[in-house]
Amino acid sequence: MVSFFALSGQEAGLVMAADERILNLVIVEDEVNIRDCLVNLFPWQAQGVHVLASFESGQEALYYILSHEVDIVLSDIRLRGSVSGLDMVRMLRENNCRAGVIILTGYRQFQYMQQSIRYHVNDFLLKPVKYDELSESISRIRAELETNMPVPAAESEAADTGNSTDDVSGRAAESDETEHRLISAARAYLMSHTPDATLERTALTVGLSPSYFSRLFHRVTGETFSDFLMRLRMETAARLLTESDLKLFEVALRAGYDNPKNFSRAFRGYYELTPTQYRDKYWKKGGQQGQIQ
Repeated sequence: MVSFFALSGQEAGLVMAADERILNLVIVEDEVNIRDCLVNLFPWQAQGVHVLASFESGQEALYYILSHEVDIVLSDIRLRGSVSGLDMVRMLRENNCRAGVIILTGYRQFQYMQQSIRYHVNDFLLKPVKYDELSESISRIRAELETNMPVPAAESEAADTGNSTDDVSGRAAESDETEHRLISAARAYLMSHTPDATLERTALTVGLSPSYFSRLFHRVTGETFSDFLMRLRMETAARLLTESDLKLFEVALRAGYDNPKNFSRAFRGYYELTPTQYRDKYWKKGGQQGQIQ
């Protein structure tokens, strides 16, 4: 089943702005339970989104999208039948479909990331889908669609005078979009490969040199790669300590530490509690709520 973060009071009461147009969404997911959750549990109306249709087949979805006005496609990367999620996106782009695309990915499916970036996929979301991540992705696509809306004819003459500036701005916006997709892909990779993740492996996943990727990650996220990975590993360990009965050495391994002593030292430095103290303190309370965003 797909799970979402519980809605906060502010999120549950979210109402779209009066001047925002409704975006048409198509969902493509071959797992019926996940598809039903995506269609029925997410507050699409509050996001200003209308679910036009949902499909289990990439081929059926392709035909439908090309014959209807669709703004956003939310698709699993692997689908039953001969047309995968990426096949569908490729054919949509070949037919000049400019709909925003959000790809749902599962564990060990990151060999497809570079291909997805080439097909101008807007975002990668790791299953199970989180409310905040999906909501933010929809907002980014809305902003991008509004930025790229055609200029009315009455304004075209005035716009011509600013073509030079607009061209520069357009290239900058395209560059920013590509950088966001790269970092989104990298974060998704890190969250499913936490134990063995390194700067070099993550950079290779998105097709960049380690030094350039490190600078890009810091610039886009405001956080260094090493700080992000440390935070991810510590929060993974904290969750396992409070939500499982794994032994400490098993928690250490899943958090990326071969040596339990090194893990304990790093954990204590981060939380100012030993792993055992942390488990004793938070076990009955269900642990900390903070998670990587």
